[in-house]
Amino acid sequence: MQASPFKSVNLENKSVRKILRAAQDLWTRDGYHGASLQEIAGAAGVAKSLVHYHFESKEHLLLELQADWCHRVARGIRARLAATPPSSAAAFAALDQIWDAMVLTRAQFPFAIELWRQSVSSPSVRERLRAFDRELRALYVEGLRTTLGPLADRLTLAPERAGVLIQAVLDGIGLRLFLEDDVAAVRRTFDDAKDLLVTALLPAGGRS
Repeated sequence: MQASPFKSVNLENKSVRKILRAAQDLWTRDGYHGASLQEIAGAAGVAKSLVHYHFESKEHLLLELQADWCHRVARGIRARLAATPPSSAAAFAALDQIWDAMVLTRAQFPFAIELWRQSVSSPSVRERLRAFDRELRALYVEGLRTTLGPLADRLTLAPERAGVLIQAVLDGIGLRLFLEDDVAAVRRTFDDAKDLLVTALLPAGGRS
């Protein structure tokens, strides 16, 4: 596997946290092209040189912002599951937690579109985006195995294939959240998709 084209970032570093928060705030308000690294540095209260020290480019910062969101959601779900025995109900609860996170960050969906656009002309961004996609898929597979326990091996699709399907469904829901003003209508679509996934993936004895 090709190594990541960007250097690793210490997400626990205080300066990194400040830069990520400032980038999220400014880009959510002004769009990706509406705020420069200099403006992000000013909002974070750090020198622009420090931004460049941690992040190789604006695209790198955008990628790490997306990855950080994913990691924070994953940590929250793992913490919740740690206190819950494996069951289909736990799997549904995990999906609902992902939904809540998607609603809270729906204004950030253009970031994902910008990443896809940048990946067309930048091999480095494309490779990092693919790596991030694989990482996200692995989290869905891990979530299936953790929430369902032994039932995961009785799915009509192997957890690895089911994880790809769930990822594709949630990507589509994320797009609907961005395009549709009526969040309740998208929630109904989400619930319909969840019901279809349950019917298609879980054996009859495990749907209660």
